[in-house]
Amino acid sequence: MKSLHLFYKGVLFLFILSGCGKTLTDTNINPNTLLAEQVNPAFIMSQVISSSAMTMALTEFAGNTTQCVLPAAMQYVQQDFSGIAITNTFGWKSGDWAYRQFYLALSNSAYLEKRAAGTADSAFFRGIALIMKSYWFGYYTSSWGDIPFSEAMRGTEGVLKPAFDKQQDVFKGILNDLEMANTTLKKATSVTTFTQSADILFKGNVQKWRAFANSLHIRFLMRLSEKTNDMQAIGVDVKSEFKKIVADPANYPLIVNSSDNAAVYFPGTSALDSWPLGPFNQPDPSVYYRLKPGAPIINFLKNSHDPRLTVWFKPVDVPTIIRDAGADEVIMKDTDGKVKRFLRTFQEGVDTSLYVGLKVALPNPDTYNKKTPAAVNTVKTLDPAIYTAGAANPFVSYLANMFRDNANANLPVVFISASEVNLTLAEAAVRGWISGSAVDYYTKGISTSFNQYGISDGDKKVYNPENHQIEAFDLNAFLTNAATAFKAAPDKILPIMEQVWVADFTSVEAWFNWRRTGYPNLGKNIVSGPQGEKIPVRFFYGANEKNFNGDNVNAAIQNLQPAVDDQWSKMWLIQGTGKPW
Repeated sequence: MKSLHLFYKGVLFLFILSGCGKTLTDTNINPNTLLAEQVNPAFIMSQVISSSAMTMALTEFAGNTTQCVLPAAMQYVQQDFSGIAITNTFGWKSGDWAYRQFYLALSNSAYLEKRAAGTADSAFFRGIALIMKSYWFGYYTSSWGDIPFSEAMRGTEGVLKPAFDKQQDVFKGILNDLEMANTTLKKATSVTTFTQSADILFKGNVQKWRAFANSLHIRFLMRLSEKTNDMQAIGVDVKSEFKKIVADPANYPLIVNSSDNAAVYFPGTSALDSWPLGPFNQPDPSVYYRLKPGAPIINFLKNSHDPRLTVWFKPVDVPTIIRDAGADEVIMKDTDGKVKRFLRTFQEGVDTSLYVGLKVALPNPDTYNKKTPAAVNTVKTLDPAIYTAGAANPFVSYLANMFRDNANANLPVVFISASEVNLTLAEAAVRGWISGSAVDYYTKGISTSFNQYGISDGDKKVYNPENHQIEAFDLNAFLTNAATAFKAAPDKILPIMEQVWVADFTSVEAWFNWRRTGYPNLGKNIVSGPQGEKIPVRFFYGANEKNFNGDNVNAAIQNLQPAVDDQWSKMWLIQGTGKPW
């Protein structure tokens, strides 16, 4: 198993401290510390990868659930008990780029590029630096809009108020850097043993790093699918560039098998290297329990008989059964010794499935599925083992136990997956950008997602909503049915985006793809949103940027439509597209 090591201790801890003390006189220099330029670049590489992984874990499923805004916006989860105004109903706050050390991974990637020269693994380090810089610049511009790029990270050169580049120019720079990364890594014919051990992502496997670079390349090209004319005007032929990469796998390898996913696993030895919702980071389980699955993802998986349902989510602690037990509602132990709720007749708003998610943007999600304090107290009396403390709802599903682990083999941080790549290729085939079978790419995108979560043919992981039994998974039948439905779909982008939405569970990528295509139509699921069926489309600039670089921030805001710095204004990437709303 690959491991994530956070180098905030040991050598890199000394590196960080020494960077703060370089201006001290010689008599104040600790002889036990290292100056920044003395640290082996391999350690910087490790820090870049590990800090990137932890940052994305916090972004995707935050330990502090009031910041779990993207999973809630994409309806993977909803929140009850507290914090619902921020997550469920999109009361997003401004976010500085330094928040959660976003900027640390990017700045250290740039520093790795500078330090690469003259080392035995210079080409390897430089290629990785270009990839990780591209990853983060791509995330920044996709989330905020215009950002500093050409003048970013040039403080030592006196550039303290960097200009904000137009978004299309940022993407052009990212695409150029990823092309350069692939070319540079070709020169890294061998990697030293020490560098291999410090590479916590691919163990020095140059081919896998090249595949990572090229997979990011086609991700960002597809992100520009609605802006091909604008990119053509500045010298980027999106379609031709995409086709060139796919047509030449020898020079442009891609991540097409889940075993090659760009995924970092947590070892789970301390708070620094553990999953954000695990006991090391969240000793109080209430934080885990208040983050409940959303009804849209639960129902989609349930209706599709998709085995990922039982891998990602838990059945309700107390099932609801329509059966006369002597009163309109009775909570008691059944003949099998399990606590169940019996209703004499069906009641509006009650879900009798074993897998129940919260509806989106409910005014009072804490009472969903007829949860009352009296009912919870009865459950507690009947079975004290059932969680009934803060944020409990025994009639609604919780996230699977793996989300409460410090480390789990099925829960790495995935920068990009084979499933995403194959589904991107399916979309490109549908759009006519590449040759090849769209349906084959589509079904491989689904099967590689199953592989990613350790789901195999024959596993008893399929919930049957008709009889409430867990049945064996028939992989061939599932893929055959998926292919048939895909072929019959009037708009084949829709089923692709539905599978992208599912496969990107625990990833921020679903937001970008939904925003670009408008699929799936998540807005229709909103019960009581602040702007009807609208879901936010961007983050807004933070106070630090406005305070210290106000003129450039204000110029960037003028490029939004409308020119208002909030989560509802559209950046260039989606302006004029009519999407997602």
